[in-house]
Amino acid sequence: MRNPLSKRYLRELKKNVGRYICTFLLLVTTIILESGFLCVMESAKYSLDEYLIENKVEDGYFEAAFPLEDKIKSKLEEEDIVLCDNFYSTAEEFNGGTKVYIFNERSEMNIPALFEGSLPADKNEIAVDRLFAENHNIKVGDSLELNKIKFTVSGTISLPDYSSLFLSNQDLVMNTTGFVVCVVSNEGFAGFEESTVTYRYSYRHNDRNLSDKEKVEAANRIRKILVGNGVNVQDFLIAKDNQSISFLPNDMGKDGPIMEVLIYILVVIIAFVFAVLSAHTIEEEASIIGTLRSMGYKKAELVLHYIALPVIVTFLASVAGNALGYTVMIEPFKRIYYKSYCLPPLTVKFNQVAFIKTTIIPIVIMIVINLLLLVNKMSLSPLRFLRKDLKKRKQKKAAKLPNFKFINRFRIRVILQNKGSYLVLFFGIFLSSFLLMFGIGLKPLMDYYVDTIDDTIPYEYQYILKVPVEAKGGEKVLIYSLETEYYLTKDNVKVTFYGVQEDSDIFIDFKIPREENHIVVSDSFAKKLKVNVGDEIIFEDTVYEKKYSLVVDEICPYTNNLGAYMSINNLCRLLEKDTGTFNSYVSQKKLDIDDAYIAKFMNRSDFLGAAKQVMISFGNVIAIINVFSVFAYLVLMYLLTKIVIDKNSLYISFMKVFGYEKKEIRKLYLDTSAIVVLI
Repeated sequence: MRNPLSKRYLRELKKNVGRYICTFLLLVTTIILESGFLCVMESAKYSLDEYLIENKVEDGYFEAAFPLEDKIKSKLEEEDIVLCDNFYSTAEEFNGGTKVYIFNERSEMNIPALFEGSLPADKNEIAVDRLFAENHNIKVGDSLELNKIKFTVSGTISLPDYSSLFLSNQDLVMNTTGFVVCVVSNEGFAGFEESTVTYRYSYRHNDRNLSDKEKVEAANRIRKILVGNGVNVQDFLIAKDNQSISFLPNDMGKDGPIMEVLIYILVVIIAFVFAVLSAHTIEEEASIIGTLRSMGYKKAELVLHYIALPVIVTFLASVAGNALGYTVMIEPFKRIYYKSYCLPPLTVKFNQVAFIKTTIIPIVIMIVINLLLLVNKMSLSPLRFLRKDLKKRKQKKAAKLPNFKFINRFRIRVILQNKGSYLVLFFGIFLSSFLLMFGIGLKPLMDYYVDTIDDTIPYEYQYILKVPVEAKGGEKVLIYSLETEYYLTKDNVKVTFYGVQEDSDIFIDFKIPREENHIVVSDSFAKKLKVNVGDEIIFEDTVYEKKYSLVVDEICPYTNNLGAYMSINNLCRLLEKDTGTFNSYVSQKKLDIDDAYIAKFMNRSDFLGAAKQVMISFGNVIAIINVFSVFAYLVLMYLLTKIVIDKNSLYISFMKVFGYEKKEIRKLYLDTSAIVVLI
């Protein structure tokens, strides 16, 4: 026989249609965000992993001042590696100062993934990075002029060794606006002037099962072979330390747990909203429940009856949220990744774990919270229900309040009588406000960061040299990278050491230590590694397997890198180099240096462009968070304020009978909710 209580579901829905529509929409919105985000994140992670394997990403690279001789290549290949020319030409002044690396044709390693069009087939064709094309509104078939050579865009691509666009491996953030990569055919690459070419060689181990330690050991052997044969090595990086390769795989998936925690907190709050609604319904229908219990209905039957609608609404919201998340939200969340990273074409995959997280877990949370409340409520005797005596603990007397005005004391009484509803309202609004302020506050925070970098970079231009040459107007600097342990991850982080002149006219924001083994560290370094003046830090040179213990003398205000500064002579002695060794110039004006001797050239806009990239990366996320926060804010405020008013509807009616006006009643009830929202 059909349970007669089932007939009440439709009536209950009609009676409280506003409540259920609001909670349904809030749940759908919450699950849309999680399902869409997790689907894109997992699909992008899968696509990236397959991409790096199938397109044969390098295990490391090094840059030499001049092309390698065949005999040196043969010695390197004895280390069981495949060595490929990965030369690139640098175009400095494209579209307002964007720096472009134009690589030669690739077929054995770091193979491009094609989005549109085709790879370059002749000397006048070029394939450009997809992000580059989108940021500069470049289409297949358009013409580009780079290094005084005109090319036709044959296609858009992504490169596995540049899934994240870091101009320098020391940069704190990516730079998709001021740095891009392209590929031309070997015939087209031969047309570039030699002065614009950097001789980069990429290598890949034949043994694909080497451990990280074995790869580092192999890199050290390769470096020693190069140095031992007189090669002037400008740069050397293994894939694990190359941010352009490792940043995205290391970062991919780390946003998931944060998003899940936020979503589950919201689901718990919504579950408590349902619990408050159920508790209010039980109080309203206490006499009916008492009658049903007296007629022989079991507690379990009534619990199932009152938990049914919240579970049904949650189930329907989960189904609708997943359906919309896998369709409507794919593109918005895809843009979050594809506006920042040079990923391969996305293959959307159904993820069973994500489905469980967005469907099963919200339903379980809803059942558990509502079940605990309903079982507790239904434990009272039928007589207590008939008398509407639902409080387990008897309050002997009302709480004594201070001698406030009548309206203020009345408002406090309303809050105390509805403390459960207001507590849920408080935490719901608190979380929504927190997310909203995060979204609103991020832009001015990043604007401040950009301004700070602009103020603390002490020079306009920096030249990294292939070989030491004399140049008027610049200060000689010795730049070298060492590593130190990061206390949070226990992994090593690279620190750029700057050996500067003791009488420097550029580095004037700090006093250069004259004592050996004493350094000044940048503000970014001090804050990230929690370093104070007087601390002793251990640095490691992983190539030559040496360790150095250095003392911090001062913290300088620079924020553009993880940097350490010391006298150039002291740094030469520390690294056992000849006195006066240098490999860089810094200056306030452009220097007259032959391009053939310049390995890298950076100006102030390169640093600022990297900082501005953060806002581009987070732009879509901020918009989604802000819209969702405002929506959640309004729905929670409406639901819980309505519950309080419904619970006090009888008293409000009495007040109207006694002659109170709407304005006065609003002051007592609506303004009370407004105070809680304001707090």
